[in-house]
Amino acid sequence: MAKQLYQLANVQEAFAARIREKVQGRREEAQDKADDIPLLGWLIRPLTGLAFDIREDRNTGRGERGENQVLKTVLRWLPESWCVFHNVVVEPQPDEFAQIDLLLVSTAGVFLVETKAWRGSYKGYRDSWQQREGQSWIKVSSPTGQVQRQARMLASWLEQQRSFALPASFKGAMTPLVVFTQPQWLHVAQCSVQVFEGTKPLIQFLQARSAEVFTPGQMETICDLIIRSPTPVVLPVAPEPAPAKTPHPPRTPERAARPAVAPAAAEPANTPATVPASKRPAPAPPASVASTAPVCPKCGVAMVLRTAKQGANAGSQFYGCPNFPRCRTIISLSPTAE
Repeated sequence: MAKQLYQLANVQEAFAARIREKVQGRREEAQDKADDIPLLGWLIRPLTGLAFDIREDRNTGRGERGENQVLKTVLRWLPESWCVFHNVVVEPQPDEFAQIDLLLVSTAGVFLVETKAWRGSYKGYRDSWQQREGQSWIKVSSPTGQVQRQARMLASWLEQQRSFALPASFKGAMTPLVVFTQPQWLHVAQCSVQVFEGTKPLIQFLQARSAEVFTPGQMETICDLIIRSPTPVVLPVAPEPAPAKTPHPPRTPERAARPAVAPAAAEPANTPATVPASKRPAPAPPASVASTAPVCPKCGVAMVLRTAKQGANAGSQFYGCPNFPRCRTIISLSPTAE
């Protein structure tokens, strides 16, 4: 039986709030269209909002039931060496995120499964999809194109994690898949993503994956990154420490023009002399800097002093906007960012 893992609750809630905002935006757009109807717009607007809510609840409930059905089957029939995530969200770029129904991680690769509980008759040809209505076919959103976009965004997000060294064949190990749980009729031809009708052929496909792409350690690292969903913080590279100066350096006009700053705290007496200065922990910022936090130029609120926990600048301190992740403005405390 496979293991089910979860993203941290605060990560899920942050993205859920943003998704609710987008759904509310679509609801308001539908109501605005009703306002354009002469005379009856004021009456139709609340009815349009009610109809939108009913339709959204119905589609959401049907989709969740389909996802849970596939999730239970995958957990039951895949070996315990596989790790399964349900409803994963990653954000490789600000305000551009991918929401993945099922994400399966093993030494054989990473598999993204888009579940569709669509009822009716559907056909897909070269990633273009249509649904039958009466005697005609109408174009619908492409599930194969959707899961391909999710795979590209997940690969981009993983490449930005500087604490993780990806193997050369990493992108080839990203496999997007689509499974329809209850179609009345389904026909697929020349699509770039494998499509399954029902969970049984999906399980057979996954169980046949035996070639190892990742080591067990790399697999665990991928799972840990997905659980925490860290957002890479890009900071300027810290300069090399300057050589020791003479006891009485000449006073330059530039130095005289700068405001006085409290002297840096002396290094602890027990710091080994053999440890180079570039590898010692970064000293705390001066009291005058920490007590006067700058204002975020985008949000107009006082910024928060933070410390980079990973990447080339791990240990460096910077000011970040408290509205993160909606606002990613940062101000570094390194000398090169004055």
